[in-house]
Amino acid sequence: MEAPKETVLEVSITSNKLAAYICAPPSLTKIDQEDVYRALEAAGVVYGVKPEAIQSFSANPSEEPVLVAEGLPPQPGEDEHVELFFVYDEVEPDGEPGTERVDFRETSKIVSVEAGTVLAVKHPARPGKEGKGVTGEALPPLLPKQIALRAGKGAEIQEEGTKAVALVNGRPWVKETAATCTVGVDPLLVHKEDVSIKSGNIRFKGDVKILGDVCEAMEVWATGNVEVMGLVTRATVQSGGRLIVHRGVINSSLKAGRHFPGAKKIAFLLQDLKANLQLLNQALVQLKETKHFEQADFGRVVVALLDTRFKEIRPLVKNAIKQIASFRNQHFPQEIVELAKSLSCLAGLNPLTESSFKELLDNLSAAVQTLQQEETGTADVRIHSAIMSNIQSSGNVHVLSQGCVSTVINAGGSVVVKGSFKGGEIFCEGNAEIQELGSDLGAPPVVRVGSRSYIKVGKAFPGAIIQVGHRRLILNQQMGSFKARLNKEGELEII
Repeated sequence: MEAPKETVLEVSITSNKLAAYICAPPSLTKIDQEDVYRALEAAGVVYGVKPEAIQSFSANPSEEPVLVAEGLPPQPGEDEHVELFFVYDEVEPDGEPGTERVDFRETSKIVSVEAGTVLAVKHPARPGKEGKGVTGEALPPLLPKQIALRAGKGAEIQEEGTKAVALVNGRPWVKETAATCTVGVDPLLVHKEDVSIKSGNIRFKGDVKILGDVCEAMEVWATGNVEVMGLVTRATVQSGGRLIVHRGVINSSLKAGRHFPGAKKIAFLLQDLKANLQLLNQALVQLKETKHFEQADFGRVVVALLDTRFKEIRPLVKNAIKQIASFRNQHFPQEIVELAKSLSCLAGLNPLTESSFKELLDNLSAAVQTLQQEETGTADVRIHSAIMSNIQSSGNVHVLSQGCVSTVINAGGSVVVKGSFKGGEIFCEGNAEIQELGSDLGAPPVVRVGSRSYIKVGKAFPGAIIQVGHRRLILNQQMGSFKARLNKEGELEII
């Protein structure tokens, strides 16, 4: 039975205007398509009409709603979002056969940044595209969400609120809410347990405070100050600033400060060498433009120049090698180590080639740059006591309680030892003050200071060696309190 002209078809439109449905009264077997179109038009449906659906509905009317029109949904935009530039580098042990060996001491997940590092960037929102409803009206997209980038302690916001930058060295952090993202940098890392295989080595750009011990074979490295509340045993601790160990140091290596004692002296020497080698290199560049150079051996050309126009270079090289070698028990920066190897090509120990000469120039520039970097802040070492250890500081060294046994101390400043100093050596550019020097047993200790400094001892045993500048004295008897320094004539005097 066809629908009579007065038949009313029911059209429904979803609330979001993206779909239109139609249904017919029961008992109808066929409906004219024109009636369907008129019903849709009467309901305001003018967009996204589906002819196939209307044809199917007309042939088989249904009292259940049938989808006959679909609109175009609005395309969402992109919300403002903050991109973080610090992540945790997780190192997971891999037990699969044939995989690379994992150093379980290097499993720490602590992340640190240097001052000036970009921590986060806020990316702008991107608007969406309008849609179109079945009624023909425009459907606006949702507005993108806004987020405020804020700076916590240790950070600042730049570039009109779109970039967060670290103001200090330390550990970056983030706190996020629905509408804000706050980033900052904590300059102090507090490690609440021992530094062990469980925690992994600590490498941090900032200050570090360790509430436990630093255990065997572990390393602590920080650009700032380091404070260890417990023991340091068979371990390595390096700080860019002050280094404090409240309990003992046993068979370990401590280093405070970027520079090493004697760095200034070597720096001046290397600067002179660099200037002369640059002139030599300029002469080689000019010779390369001649035809004769192409047929000559590079090493022989350089040797000829060293014997004629650049006679001052060989003594500088020899002196540089001697000076570096004279600083025994030093933990040199890697740049100095590499330079020492490269200098051998001009000393006749290794072949002199164009490649080795270029490597020498590069390593020399790197070493000079390292030595010219200024030391920032105080780089003193303060410890309770030390046994069979190596202590190096670009500042002062203070042993506060039970002294040292078989320990080597290098200091750019002064050294003060409360208690006894048995065996081992002290080298410092400042003054040395030792409560008790040497013992009746064991190897005699050596104390050496600069020519303008003094050595002050409360009690000394026979065999102990003291040296001020180039003047050395081996004590042949037990002595009470004395002070050793050079007089106006440059002779060592005991006061």
